[in-house]
Amino acid sequence: MWGTSPNHNFRPAASRVAALLRKEKAITTFTDLHLSADILHALSDMGFEEPTPVQSEAIPLLMQGRDVIAQALTGTGKTAAFGVAIIERLAEPQRLPRAIVLAPTRELALQVAEEVHRIAKYRGLRILPIYGGQSYEPQLRALQRGVDIVVATPGRLMDHMRQGKIDLSEVEVLVLDEADEMLNMGFQEDVEFVMAHLPERRQTALFSATIPEPIRDLSRKYMEEPITVQLSHAADLTVPTVEQEYYVVPFRHKLEALLRLIEVKQAERSIVFAATRRMVDELAESLQARGHSAEALHGDMSQAMRERVMRGFREGRLDILVATDVAARGIDVENVTHVFNFDIPPDPEYYVHRIGRTGRVGKTGQAITLVNPNEHREIRVIERETGARIERRSIPTMTEVAEREREILAGRLERRLQEGNWGPFRDVVEGLTDDHDPIDVAAAALALLSGRQGGAASDQPLDDINVREFEERPAYPARSGRYGSRGGRFSGGRPNYLPGRPPQRGGSEQGGDRRFRPSRNRPARG
Repeated sequence: MWGTSPNHNFRPAASRVAALLRKEKAITTFTDLHLSADILHALSDMGFEEPTPVQSEAIPLLMQGRDVIAQALTGTGKTAAFGVAIIERLAEPQRLPRAIVLAPTRELALQVAEEVHRIAKYRGLRILPIYGGQSYEPQLRALQRGVDIVVATPGRLMDHMRQGKIDLSEVEVLVLDEADEMLNMGFQEDVEFVMAHLPERRQTALFSATIPEPIRDLSRKYMEEPITVQLSHAADLTVPTVEQEYYVVPFRHKLEALLRLIEVKQAERSIVFAATRRMVDELAESLQARGHSAEALHGDMSQAMRERVMRGFREGRLDILVATDVAARGIDVENVTHVFNFDIPPDPEYYVHRIGRTGRVGKTGQAITLVNPNEHREIRVIERETGARIERRSIPTMTEVAEREREILAGRLERRLQEGNWGPFRDVVEGLTDDHDPIDVAAAALALLSGRQGGAASDQPLDDINVREFEERPAYPARSGRYGSRGGRFSGGRPNYLPGRPPQRGGSEQGGDRRFRPSRNRPARG
Protein backbone atom coordinates (compact mmCIF):
# COMPACT_ATOMS: atom_id res chain seq x y z
CA MET A 1 0.00 0.00 0.00
CA TRP A 2 0.96 3.65 0.18
CA GLY A 3 3.23 5.23 2.74
CA THR A 4 6.16 4.27 4.91
CA SER A 5 5.81 2.80 8.34
CA PRO A 6 9.00 2.27 10.31
CA ASN A 7 7.30 0.30 13.07
CA HIS A 8 5.05 -2.17 11.27
CA ASN A 9 5.85 -5.89 11.47
CA PHE A 10 7.03 -7.82 8.46
CA ARG A 11 4.51 -10.54 7.76
CA PRO A 12 5.85 -13.62 5.96
CA ALA A 13 2.30 -14.89 5.68
CA ALA A 14 1.75 -12.19 3.08
CA SER A 15 3.20 -14.60 0.53
CA ARG A 16 -0.03 -16.57 0.94
CA VAL A 17 -1.92 -13.58 -0.44
CA ALA A 18 0.02 -13.91 -3.67
CA ALA A 19 -0.76 -17.62 -3.73
CA LEU A 20 -4.47 -16.91 -3.34
CA LEU A 21 -4.38 -14.37 -6.15
CA ARG A 22 -2.59 -16.89 -8.32
CA LYS A 23 -5.29 -19.50 -7.72
CA GLU A 24 -8.05 -17.00 -8.36
CA LYS A 25 -7.35 -16.89 -12.09
CA ALA A 26 -4.64 -18.51 -14.14
CA ILE A 27 -2.63 -15.96 -16.09
CA THR A 28 -1.30 -17.44 -19.31
CA THR A 29 -1.00 -14.40 -21.60
CA PHE A 30 -0.16 -10.73 -21.20
CA THR A 31 -3.75 -9.97 -22.23
CA ASP A 32 -4.89 -11.72 -19.03
CA LEU A 33 -3.04 -8.99 -17.10
CA HIS A 34 -5.38 -6.32 -18.56
CA LEU A 35 -2.53 -4.21 -19.87
CA SER A 36 -2.97 -1.20 -22.12
CA ALA A 37 -2.83 -1.74 -25.87
CA ASP A 38 0.38 0.27 -26.26
CA ILE A 39 2.20 -1.86 -23.69
CA LEU A 40 0.94 -5.08 -25.27
CA HIS A 41 2.17 -3.77 -28.63
CA ALA A 42 5.61 -2.99 -27.17
CA LEU A 43 5.88 -6.41 -25.51
CA SER A 44 5.00 -8.04 -28.81
CA ASP A 45 7.72 -6.01 -30.54
CA MET A 46 10.20 -7.24 -27.90
CA GLY A 47 9.32 -10.86 -28.66
CA PHE A 48 7.50 -11.62 -25.40
CA GLU A 49 4.90 -14.33 -25.95
CA GLU A 50 3.66 -15.12 -22.46
CA PRO A 51 4.44 -13.83 -18.96
CA THR A 52 6.95 -15.61 -16.78
CA PRO A 53 5.85 -16.69 -13.28
CA VAL A 54 7.31 -13.60 -11.60
CA GLN A 55 5.56 -11.38 -14.14
CA SER A 56 2.23 -13.20 -13.69
CA GLU A 57 2.36 -12.78 -9.93
CA ALA A 58 4.08 -9.43 -9.40
CA ILE A 59 2.44 -7.29 -12.11
CA PRO A 60 -1.15 -7.58 -10.76
CA LEU A 61 0.02 -6.78 -7.22
CA LEU A 62 2.05 -3.78 -8.38
CA MET A 63 -0.83 -2.52 -10.50
CA GLN A 64 -2.99 -2.64 -7.35
CA GLY A 65 -0.50 -0.35 -5.64
CA ARG A 66 0.76 -2.96 -3.18
CA ASP A 67 4.29 -3.02 -1.79
CA VAL A 68 5.98 -6.17 -3.06
CA ILE A 69 9.04 -8.26 -2.19
CA ALA A 70 9.70 -10.55 -5.15
CA GLN A 71 12.19 -13.37 -4.82
CA ALA A 72 12.78 -15.13 -8.10
CA LEU A 73 15.52 -16.95 -9.91
CA THR A 74 17.99 -14.84 -11.83
CA GLY A 75 16.96 -14.44 -15.45
CA THR A 76 13.21 -14.95 -14.99
CA GLY A 77 12.00 -11.58 -16.25
CA LYS A 78 12.06 -9.39 -13.13
CA THR A 79 12.89 -6.23 -15.08
CA ALA A 80 9.83 -6.52 -17.29
CA ALA A 81 7.71 -7.28 -14.22
CA PHE A 82 8.33 -3.94 -12.54
CA GLY A 83 8.85 -2.11 -15.85
CA VAL A 84 5.38 -2.99 -17.13
CA ALA A 85 3.76 -2.01 -13.82
CA ILE A 86 5.55 1.34 -13.69
CA ILE A 87 4.71 2.28 -17.27
CA GLU A 88 1.10 1.18 -16.87
CA ARG A 89 0.88 3.55 -13.90
CA LEU A 90 2.41 6.60 -15.64
CA ALA A 91 -0.18 7.66 -18.18
CA GLU A 92 1.70 10.52 -19.86
CA PRO A 93 5.02 12.40 -19.65
CA GLN A 94 5.56 15.04 -16.98
CA ARG A 95 8.55 17.16 -15.98
CA LEU A 96 9.58 15.60 -12.64
CA PRO A 97 10.53 11.95 -12.04
CA ARG A 98 7.70 9.79 -10.79
CA ALA A 99 9.52 6.45 -10.59
CA ILE A 100 12.99 5.55 -9.30
CA VAL A 101 14.73 2.24 -9.96
CA LEU A 102 17.93 1.58 -8.01
CA ALA A 103 20.46 -0.93 -9.39
CA PRO A 104 23.80 -2.03 -7.92
CA THR A 105 26.00 -1.54 -11.00
CA ARG A 106 26.12 0.84 -13.94
CA GLU A 107 25.85 -2.10 -16.39
CA LEU A 108 22.60 -3.20 -14.80
CA ALA A 109 21.32 0.38 -14.62
CA LEU A 110 21.94 0.82 -18.34
CA GLN A 111 20.31 -2.48 -19.26
CA VAL A 112 17.26 -1.84 -17.06
CA ALA A 113 16.88 1.62 -18.61
CA GLU A 114 17.09 0.14 -22.11
CA GLU A 115 14.44 -2.50 -21.40
CA VAL A 116 12.08 -0.05 -19.68
CA HIS A 117 12.56 2.31 -22.64
CA ARG A 118 11.47 -0.46 -25.03
CA ILE A 119 8.38 -1.22 -22.94
CA ALA A 120 7.50 2.50 -22.96
CA LYS A 121 8.05 2.72 -26.71
CA TYR A 122 4.50 3.83 -27.57
CA ARG A 123 3.87 5.97 -24.50
CA GLY A 124 6.53 8.62 -24.95
CA LEU A 125 7.87 8.42 -21.40
CA ARG A 126 11.42 9.60 -20.80
CA ILE A 127 13.81 7.23 -19.05
CA LEU A 128 17.18 8.42 -17.74
CA PRO A 129 20.03 6.19 -16.48
CA ILE A 130 22.14 7.90 -13.80
CA TYR A 131 25.38 6.21 -12.82
CA GLY A 132 28.97 6.85 -11.81
CA GLY A 133 31.71 6.96 -14.40
CA GLN A 134 29.77 9.36 -16.64
CA SER A 135 30.03 13.15 -16.59
CA TYR A 136 27.40 14.94 -14.53
CA GLU A 137 26.57 17.39 -17.32
CA PRO A 138 24.55 15.10 -19.65
CA GLN A 139 22.57 13.84 -16.67
CA LEU A 140 21.84 17.37 -15.44
CA ARG A 141 20.74 18.52 -18.89
CA ALA A 142 18.36 15.56 -19.18
CA LEU A 143 16.90 16.29 -15.74
CA GLN A 144 16.31 19.91 -16.72
CA ARG A 145 14.45 18.84 -19.87
CA GLY A 146 12.20 16.55 -17.84
CA VAL A 147 12.35 12.85 -16.92
CA ASP A 148 9.63 10.38 -15.97
CA ILE A 149 11.66 7.37 -14.81
CA VAL A 150 15.16 7.44 -13.31
CA VAL A 151 17.25 4.26 -13.24
CA ALA A 152 20.25 4.92 -11.02
CA THR A 153 23.10 3.51 -9.00
CA PRO A 154 22.69 4.59 -5.36
CA GLY A 155 25.89 6.64 -5.05
CA ARG A 156 25.37 8.85 -8.09
CA LEU A 157 21.70 9.45 -7.28
CA MET A 158 22.68 10.45 -3.75
CA ASP A 159 25.21 12.92 -5.21
CA HIS A 160 22.49 14.61 -7.26
CA MET A 161 20.18 14.70 -4.25
CA ARG A 162 22.76 16.28 -1.96
CA GLN A 163 23.62 18.90 -4.57
CA GLY A 164 19.94 19.73 -5.03
CA LYS A 165 20.10 18.85 -8.73
CA ILE A 166 17.16 16.44 -8.78
CA ASP A 167 13.61 17.00 -7.50
CA LEU A 168 12.07 13.75 -6.21
CA SER A 169 9.00 15.32 -4.64
CA GLU A 170 6.68 13.68 -7.20
CA VAL A 171 8.05 10.14 -6.95
CA GLU A 172 5.25 7.59 -6.72
CA VAL A 173 7.18 4.33 -7.13
CA LEU A 174 10.55 3.07 -5.87
CA VAL A 175 12.04 -0.21 -7.08
CA LEU A 176 15.18 -1.83 -5.70
CA ASP A 177 16.49 -4.22 -8.34
CA GLU A 178 18.93 -6.89 -7.15
CA ALA A 179 18.42 -5.55 -3.65
CA ASP A 180 20.56 -8.18 -1.94
CA GLU A 181 23.54 -7.36 -4.14
CA MET A 182 23.23 -3.66 -3.39
CA LEU A 183 23.49 -4.39 0.31
CA ASN A 184 26.30 -6.89 -0.22
CA MET A 185 28.27 -4.24 -2.12
CA GLY A 186 28.00 -1.87 0.82
CA PHE A 187 25.26 0.43 -0.46
CA GLN A 188 22.87 0.05 2.46
CA GLU A 189 23.51 3.57 3.82
CA ASP A 190 23.08 5.06 0.34
CA VAL A 191 19.87 3.11 -0.25
CA GLU A 192 18.43 4.16 3.10
CA PHE A 193 19.39 7.79 2.41
CA VAL A 194 17.41 7.68 -0.85
CA MET A 195 14.42 5.92 0.72
CA ALA A 196 14.29 8.32 3.67
CA HIS A 197 14.18 11.37 1.35
CA LEU A 198 11.40 10.18 -0.95
CA PRO A 199 7.73 11.09 -0.42
CA GLU A 200 6.05 9.03 2.28
CA ARG A 201 3.11 8.28 -0.03
CA ARG A 202 4.76 5.93 -2.49
CA GLN A 203 4.83 2.33 -3.58
CA THR A 204 8.00 0.31 -2.88
CA ALA A 205 9.08 -2.96 -4.50
CA LEU A 206 12.16 -5.09 -3.88
CA PHE A 207 13.29 -7.57 -6.52
CA SER A 208 16.03 -9.97 -5.60
CA ALA A 209 17.37 -13.47 -6.15
CA THR A 210 17.76 -14.00 -2.41
CA ILE A 211 16.02 -12.50 0.62
CA PRO A 212 18.56 -12.34 3.46
CA GLU A 213 17.75 -10.79 6.83
CA PRO A 214 19.04 -7.28 5.90
CA ILE A 215 16.40 -7.18 3.14
CA ARG A 216 13.70 -8.07 5.66
CA ASP A 217 15.01 -5.38 8.01
CA LEU A 218 14.75 -2.86 5.18
CA SER A 219 11.19 -3.92 4.44
CA ARG A 220 10.18 -3.55 8.08
CA LYS A 221 11.55 -0.04 8.15
CA TYR A 222 10.42 1.38 4.81
CA MET A 223 7.59 -0.75 3.38
CA GLU A 224 3.90 -0.98 4.20
CA GLU A 225 2.59 -4.53 4.62
CA PRO A 226 4.62 -5.95 1.72
CA ILE A 227 3.37 -9.02 -0.09
CA THR A 228 6.07 -11.61 -0.68
CA VAL A 229 6.15 -13.29 -4.07
CA GLN A 230 8.50 -16.22 -3.54
CA LEU A 231 9.33 -18.15 -6.66
CA SER A 232 12.63 -19.54 -5.40
CA HIS A 233 13.55 -21.04 -2.07
CA ALA A 234 16.72 -21.31 -0.02
CA ALA A 235 17.28 -24.82 -1.36
CA ASP A 236 16.33 -24.07 -4.96
CA LEU A 237 18.23 -20.98 -6.06
CA THR A 238 19.78 -22.07 -9.33
CA VAL A 239 17.99 -22.19 -12.66
CA PRO A 240 16.85 -25.80 -13.30
CA THR A 241 17.62 -25.51 -17.03
CA VAL A 242 21.34 -25.08 -16.27
CA GLU A 243 23.42 -28.26 -16.21
CA GLN A 244 26.08 -27.85 -13.52
CA GLU A 245 29.46 -29.59 -13.53
CA TYR A 246 32.81 -29.28 -11.78
CA TYR A 247 36.27 -30.48 -12.71
CA VAL A 248 39.11 -31.06 -10.26
CA VAL A 249 42.38 -29.75 -11.67
CA PRO A 250 45.53 -28.23 -10.12
CA PHE A 251 45.69 -24.48 -10.53
CA ARG A 252 48.72 -24.47 -12.82
CA HIS A 253 46.80 -26.65 -15.30
CA LYS A 254 43.56 -24.66 -15.20
CA LEU A 255 44.21 -22.69 -18.37
CA GLU A 256 44.82 -25.86 -20.37
CA ALA A 257 41.70 -27.40 -18.80
CA LEU A 258 39.63 -24.35 -19.73
CA LEU A 259 40.86 -24.47 -23.33
CA ARG A 260 40.03 -28.15 -23.65
CA LEU A 261 36.54 -27.65 -22.23
CA ILE A 262 35.82 -24.73 -24.54
CA GLU A 263 36.78 -26.94 -27.49
CA VAL A 264 34.85 -30.02 -26.39
CA LYS A 265 31.75 -28.13 -25.24
CA GLN A 266 31.72 -26.05 -28.43
CA ALA A 267 30.53 -23.04 -26.48
CA GLU A 268 28.86 -20.68 -28.93
CA ARG A 269 28.68 -17.73 -26.54
CA SER A 270 30.22 -18.02 -23.10
CA ILE A 271 31.28 -16.05 -20.03
CA VAL A 272 34.40 -16.91 -18.04
CA PHE A 273 34.42 -15.57 -14.49
CA ALA A 274 37.68 -14.99 -12.64
CA ALA A 275 38.53 -13.60 -9.23
CA THR A 276 40.50 -10.44 -10.01
CA ARG A 277 40.97 -7.82 -12.69
CA ARG A 278 44.50 -9.01 -13.39
CA MET A 279 43.35 -12.59 -13.75
CA VAL A 280 40.62 -11.46 -16.14
CA ASP A 281 43.08 -9.51 -18.27
CA GLU A 282 45.55 -12.40 -18.41
CA LEU A 283 42.85 -14.96 -19.24
CA ALA A 284 41.47 -12.77 -22.04
CA GLU A 285 44.97 -12.30 -23.44
CA SER A 286 45.68 -16.05 -23.28
CA LEU A 287 42.41 -16.90 -25.03
CA GLN A 288 43.09 -14.34 -27.74
CA ALA A 289 46.58 -15.77 -28.27
CA ARG A 290 44.97 -19.15 -28.94
CA GLY A 291 42.64 -17.79 -31.59
CA HIS A 292 39.50 -17.20 -29.55
CA SER A 293 37.41 -14.05 -29.93
CA ALA A 294 37.58 -12.92 -26.29
CA GLU A 295 37.58 -9.64 -24.35
CA ALA A 296 37.93 -8.66 -20.71
CA LEU A 297 35.32 -6.81 -18.63
CA HIS A 298 36.01 -5.37 -15.18
CA GLY A 299 35.66 -2.22 -13.13
CA ASP A 300 39.13 -0.87 -13.93
CA MET A 301 38.07 -0.18 -17.52
CA SER A 302 36.60 3.12 -18.66
CA GLN A 303 32.85 3.26 -19.11
CA ALA A 304 33.26 3.74 -22.87
CA MET A 305 35.46 0.64 -23.08
CA ARG A 306 33.04 -1.44 -21.02
CA GLU A 307 30.13 -0.39 -23.22
CA ARG A 308 32.13 -1.22 -26.36
CA VAL A 309 32.94 -4.69 -25.03
CA MET A 310 29.34 -5.38 -24.00
CA ARG A 311 28.05 -4.15 -27.36
CA GLY A 312 30.41 -6.52 -29.15
CA PHE A 313 29.31 -9.42 -26.97
CA ARG A 314 25.60 -8.72 -27.47
CA GLU A 315 26.00 -8.35 -31.23
CA GLY A 316 27.91 -11.62 -31.54
CA ARG A 317 31.30 -10.18 -32.49
CA LEU A 318 32.75 -11.75 -29.32
CA ASP A 319 32.40 -15.42 -28.46
CA ILE A 320 33.90 -15.25 -24.97
CA LEU A 321 33.53 -12.57 -22.31
CA VAL A 322 36.01 -12.82 -19.42
CA ALA A 323 34.64 -10.95 -16.42
CA THR A 324 34.91 -10.30 -12.72
CA ASP A 325 31.88 -10.61 -10.46
CA VAL A 326 31.08 -6.94 -11.07
CA ALA A 327 29.57 -8.15 -14.33
CA ALA A 328 27.59 -11.04 -12.87
CA ARG A 329 24.61 -8.87 -11.92
CA GLY A 330 24.84 -6.53 -14.88
CA ILE A 331 25.03 -8.86 -17.86
CA ASP A 332 21.75 -9.64 -19.55
CA VAL A 333 22.67 -11.14 -22.91
CA GLU A 334 20.54 -13.64 -24.78
CA ASN A 335 21.82 -17.05 -25.84
CA VAL A 336 24.75 -17.39 -23.45
CA THR A 337 25.31 -21.15 -23.71
CA HIS A 338 28.08 -21.65 -21.13
CA VAL A 339 29.39 -20.09 -17.93
CA PHE A 340 32.89 -21.08 -16.83
CA ASN A 341 34.02 -20.41 -13.26
CA PHE A 342 37.81 -20.30 -13.54
CA ASP A 343 37.81 -20.43 -9.76
CA ILE A 344 35.19 -21.06 -7.09
CA PRO A 345 33.21 -17.90 -6.27
CA PRO A 346 33.80 -16.42 -2.80
CA ASP A 347 30.24 -17.12 -1.69
CA PRO A 348 27.37 -19.43 -2.76
CA GLU A 349 25.29 -16.36 -3.66
CA TYR A 350 27.99 -15.28 -6.10
CA TYR A 351 27.77 -18.75 -7.63
CA VAL A 352 24.02 -18.34 -8.12
CA HIS A 353 24.43 -14.96 -9.80
CA ARG A 354 27.31 -16.10 -12.01
CA ILE A 355 25.59 -19.13 -13.46
CA GLY A 356 22.34 -17.18 -13.82
CA ARG A 357 23.87 -15.62 -16.95
CA THR A 358 22.98 -18.80 -18.87
CA GLY A 359 19.77 -20.82 -19.06
CA ARG A 360 17.73 -17.61 -19.02
CA VAL A 361 13.96 -17.53 -19.54
CA GLY A 362 13.58 -21.25 -20.09
CA LYS A 363 16.62 -21.82 -22.31
CA THR A 364 19.20 -24.46 -21.46
CA GLY A 365 22.80 -23.80 -20.52
CA GLN A 366 25.85 -25.26 -18.84
CA ALA A 367 27.76 -24.00 -15.80
CA ILE A 368 31.27 -25.38 -15.40
CA THR A 369 33.52 -24.79 -12.37
CA LEU A 370 37.23 -25.55 -12.18
CA VAL A 371 38.17 -26.71 -8.68
CA ASN A 372 41.54 -27.13 -7.01
CA PRO A 373 42.04 -30.58 -5.42
CA ASN A 374 41.70 -29.08 -1.94
CA GLU A 375 38.40 -27.29 -2.65
CA HIS A 376 35.91 -30.18 -2.49
CA ARG A 377 34.40 -28.74 0.68
CA GLU A 378 33.47 -25.50 -1.09
CA ILE A 379 31.52 -27.43 -3.73
CA ARG A 380 29.60 -29.27 -1.02
CA VAL A 381 28.77 -25.95 0.68
CA ILE A 382 27.45 -24.51 -2.60
CA GLU A 383 25.29 -27.59 -3.14
CA ARG A 384 23.88 -27.37 0.39
CA GLU A 385 23.21 -23.63 0.24
CA THR A 386 21.64 -23.58 -3.23
CA GLY A 387 20.05 -26.99 -3.51
CA ALA A 388 21.96 -27.55 -6.72
CA ARG A 389 23.39 -30.88 -7.83
CA ILE A 390 26.85 -30.24 -9.26
CA GLU A 391 28.21 -33.32 -11.02
CA ARG A 392 31.91 -34.13 -11.03
CA ARG A 393 33.38 -34.73 -14.48
CA SER A 394 36.83 -35.56 -15.83
CA ILE A 395 38.81 -33.09 -17.92
CA PRO A 396 38.81 -34.35 -21.52
CA THR A 397 42.08 -35.76 -22.80
CA MET A 398 43.68 -34.44 -25.98
CA THR A 399 42.44 -37.58 -27.73
CA GLU A 400 38.87 -36.75 -26.69
CA VAL A 401 39.33 -33.15 -27.81
CA ALA A 402 40.55 -34.36 -31.20
CA GLU A 403 37.65 -36.81 -31.50
CA ARG A 404 35.18 -34.03 -30.76
CA GLU A 405 36.81 -31.80 -33.36
CA ARG A 406 36.54 -34.61 -35.93
CA GLU A 407 32.85 -35.05 -35.13
CA ILE A 408 32.23 -31.35 -35.66
CA LEU A 409 34.25 -31.33 -38.86
CA ALA A 410 32.31 -34.34 -40.16
CA GLY A 411 29.07 -32.54 -39.40
CA ARG A 412 30.20 -29.46 -41.29
CA LEU A 413 31.23 -31.63 -44.24
CA GLU A 414 27.87 -33.40 -44.27
CA ARG A 415 26.03 -30.06 -44.32
CA ARG A 416 28.23 -28.80 -47.18
CA LEU A 417 27.56 -31.98 -49.21
CA GLN A 418 23.84 -31.47 -48.71
CA GLU A 419 24.07 -27.82 -49.76
CA GLY A 420 25.82 -28.82 -52.99
CA ASN A 421 27.79 -25.60 -53.46
CA TRP A 422 31.20 -27.28 -53.76
CA GLY A 423 31.19 -27.69 -57.58
CA PRO A 424 34.18 -25.40 -58.35
CA PHE A 425 36.47 -27.66 -56.30
CA ARG A 426 35.50 -30.90 -58.02
CA ASP A 427 38.05 -30.42 -60.81
CA VAL A 428 40.80 -29.96 -58.20
CA VAL A 429 39.90 -33.26 -56.52
CA GLU A 430 39.65 -35.12 -59.84
CA GLY A 431 43.12 -33.90 -60.79
CA LEU A 432 44.59 -35.13 -57.49
CA THR A 433 42.93 -38.55 -57.67
CA ASP A 434 45.02 -39.35 -60.75
CA ASP A 435 48.02 -39.76 -58.41
CA HIS A 436 46.46 -40.27 -54.98
CA ASP A 437 43.83 -42.41 -53.34
CA PRO A 438 40.51 -40.44 -53.17
CA ILE A 439 40.19 -41.16 -49.45
CA ASP A 440 43.70 -39.76 -48.85
CA VAL A 441 42.76 -36.63 -50.79
CA ALA A 442 39.62 -36.13 -48.69
CA ALA A 443 41.52 -36.75 -45.44
CA ALA A 444 44.24 -34.27 -46.41
CA ALA A 445 41.57 -31.67 -47.26
CA LEU A 446 39.97 -32.10 -43.86
CA ALA A 447 43.34 -31.85 -42.11
CA LEU A 448 44.01 -28.62 -44.02
CA LEU A 449 40.61 -27.26 -43.04
CA SER A 450 41.07 -28.12 -39.36
CA GLY A 451 44.57 -26.62 -39.29
CA ARG A 452 46.01 -29.74 -37.63
CA GLN A 453 49.34 -31.28 -38.61
CA GLY A 454 48.62 -34.67 -37.05
CA GLY A 455 51.10 -36.41 -34.79
CA ALA A 456 50.96 -37.21 -31.13
CA ALA A 457 50.10 -34.69 -28.44
CA SER A 458 50.33 -34.93 -24.68
CA ASP A 459 47.37 -36.94 -23.43
CA GLN A 460 47.95 -36.67 -19.71
CA PRO A 461 44.61 -36.44 -17.85
CA LEU A 462 44.82 -33.11 -16.05
CA ASP A 463 42.61 -34.02 -13.12
CA ASP A 464 44.77 -37.05 -12.24
CA ILE A 465 47.99 -35.07 -11.79
CA ASN A 466 49.43 -35.47 -8.30
CA VAL A 467 48.63 -32.53 -6.04
CA ARG A 468 52.29 -32.46 -4.91
CA GLU A 469 53.19 -31.15 -8.38
CA PHE A 470 51.84 -27.72 -7.39
CA GLU A 471 54.45 -25.02 -7.41
CA GLU A 472 54.70 -23.09 -4.14
CA ARG A 473 52.15 -20.27 -4.27
CA PRO A 474 51.38 -17.30 -2.03
CA ALA A 475 48.14 -17.63 -0.09
CA TYR A 476 45.33 -15.15 0.27
CA PRO A 477 45.00 -13.42 3.64
CA ALA A 478 43.02 -15.35 6.21
CA ARG A 479 39.31 -14.71 6.05
CA SER A 480 36.06 -15.89 7.49
CA GLY A 481 33.32 -16.36 4.95
CA ARG A 482 30.41 -18.59 4.01
CA TYR A 483 32.85 -21.47 3.42
CA GLY A 484 34.29 -21.15 6.95
CA SER A 485 37.48 -19.73 8.47
CA ARG A 486 40.83 -20.76 7.11
CA GLY A 487 44.28 -19.53 6.29
CA GLY A 488 44.31 -18.27 2.73
CA ARG A 489 41.36 -17.87 0.39
CA PHE A 490 40.81 -21.60 0.60
CA SER A 491 43.15 -23.95 2.46
CA GLY A 492 46.32 -23.91 0.42
CA GLY A 493 45.56 -20.66 -1.39
CA ARG A 494 46.69 -19.65 -4.86
CA PRO A 495 47.86 -16.50 -6.60
CA ASN A 496 46.02 -14.14 -8.89
CA TYR A 497 48.16 -14.85 -11.91
CA LEU A 498 48.25 -17.53 -14.58
CA PRO A 499 50.90 -20.27 -14.80
CA GLY A 500 54.12 -19.10 -16.34
CA ARG A 501 53.63 -15.45 -15.37
CA PRO A 502 55.29 -13.57 -12.51
CA PRO A 503 53.17 -12.91 -9.43
CA GLN A 504 51.40 -9.55 -9.42
CA ARG A 505 49.97 -7.53 -6.60
CA GLY A 506 46.55 -5.92 -6.49
CA GLY A 507 43.74 -6.51 -8.89
CA SER A 508 40.71 -6.77 -6.65
CA GLU A 509 37.49 -5.60 -8.22
CA GLN A 510 35.54 -2.69 -6.80
CA GLY A 511 32.22 -2.89 -8.53
CA GLY A 512 30.12 -0.47 -10.49
CA ASP A 513 30.08 2.72 -8.45
CA ARG A 514 32.78 4.82 -6.83
CA ARG A 515 31.14 4.38 -3.42
CA PHE A 516 31.83 0.67 -3.32
CA ARG A 517 32.24 -0.54 0.23
CA PRO A 518 32.61 -4.27 0.85
CA SER A 519 30.26 -5.63 3.49
CA ARG A 520 31.76 -6.67 6.80
CA ASN A 521 31.28 -10.37 6.24
CA ARG A 522 32.42 -10.49 2.63
CA PRO A 523 35.83 -9.93 1.07
CA ALA A 524 36.31 -7.27 -1.59
CA ARG A 525 36.16 -9.31 -4.74
CA GLY A 526 35.77 -8.98 -8.50
